[in-house]
Amino acid sequence: MTELSNAESALLGLLSEQPMYPYQIEQEVKFRDMRSWTELSMSSIYKLLTKLEKAGMVNRRDEIAENRLRKLYSISDAGREALQAKLTALLREPEHIRWQVDIATYNCDLLPVATVREALTEYRKKLEENIKCYEELRTFMQGIGCPANRLSVAIRPVYLLKGEIEWVDAFLAGLPEGD
Repeated sequence: MTELSNAESALLGLLSEQPMYPYQIEQEVKFRDMRSWTELSMSSIYKLLTKLEKAGMVNRRDEIAENRLRKLYSISDAGREALQAKLTALLREPEHIRWQVDIATYNCDLLPVATVREALTEYRKKLEENIKCYEELRTFMQGIGCPANRLSVAIRPVYLLKGEIEWVDAFLAGLPEGD
């Protein structure tokens, strides 16, 4: 295995906290809302665990509990080393984001100005609603004593959305008056 994928990195990050069963991993992904910022899903967790085990990135210990086999996974030394390298690389390089609204913006001259104004005004309202939701999440996470690094991931969209609102406002201000 040369370089970890983002999903593999997220999974190894969870396992670096403690050994976990696949179902436990799924519950953590769900509780932490990791599906919104990782490519982890219930089906991918099992596939990635198998792949990472074959690559020597995770260790598996089989246990029998209540007459069934349970697989407990933990990160290996090689997995921890690969994860640290990937995390360092991710922290160093900004990611290019593709915004779907750019397709409409690029071609908005095909629409009446009034339609563009109306649509962007609605878009702006939805951005504000999203900010409100993330602010509520911030309050919740602070209330449960969430570590600063994890709180940072949860509230980062607030800053991006505020920047998007600034862009919308500037774009709206530059549109010609009338239709």
